[in-house]
Amino acid sequence: MVRTEVVFQCGDNLTPEIAARLAQVAERHRAKLLMECGGKRVLLDSLIGILSVECARGTTVGVIAEGEDEQAAMESAAAVLAGRCDG
Repeated sequence: MVRTEVVFQCGDNLTPEIAARLAQVAERHRAKLLMECGGKRVLLDSLIGILSVECARGTTVGVIAEGEDEQAAMESAAAVLAGRCDG
């Protein structure tokens, strides 16, 4: 398992478009990807779960990955959240 924290900079708030990018990152990797924000922990393969999190610009977000390609998965999700929105 790997974990990192990143400051959310991909937009003013977590939008459906950003959530879709995060879900796409989760689909590309075998590792289980989770995000922690505002006291919630959600799986990044769940678009509804991602959208349930209230996350605004400047918020610290935890990214956790566990599995075969966990380092790459974590880095890709962190890149999206940090504002390098392509992941």
